[in-house]
Amino acid sequence: MATDQAQNAAPNSGLLRLLDGVEGRLGAFEKGISALSMLVILLGIVVTVVARAGNLPLPATGELAIVAMAPLTFIGGAFCTYMHRHITIDAVDAFGSPAIKRFVRVLASMAMAVFAGLYGWLAFSFLQYVWSSGERLIDMGTPVWIPVGCIVLGSALMTVHATLDVVRLTLGLPRTGAVS
Repeated sequence: MATDQAQNAAPNSGLLRLLDGVEGRLGAFEKGISALSMLVILLGIVVTVVARAGNLPLPATGELAIVAMAPLTFIGGAFCTYMHRHITIDAVDAFGSPAIKRFVRVLASMAMAVFAGLYGWLAFSFLQYVWSSGERLIDMGTPVWIPVGCIVLGSALMTVHATLDVVRLTLGLPRTGAVS
């Protein structure tokens, strides 16, 4: 199987390097944002618990944890798409035919691209609204456009990864991430 992929990739090595470079940089960005989001969530919750337990006059930093859920969920979801660790049909691996496996993976990636694209488009309308209205959250006054912008960005990144996966599968190029 690996030999077949290497032979198929040889004529397209420039394209493969380009795709790997672009997706690798996007994946590294997504992984970093996800890790940072987890850290913000952890710190926001710890500070809130310590402030309440010690009756300290600190703002409710739980809002930071809530806001950090958007990049963790959507930009982290894009990273899962890059790594092929998103929800998919596990039964695909049971198919004996590589052609059927590839066909089903193409359909799954196309469905992911369409879903993420539509979701991002809808979220973009909401982003325009919250940007123009200047809405803020109550406790710390965090602008609402920050988490909504992460929804739009994450959806766009999911669309990019899913679309590039369709390209890779269609051209017979190796897939990114952890799944061959």
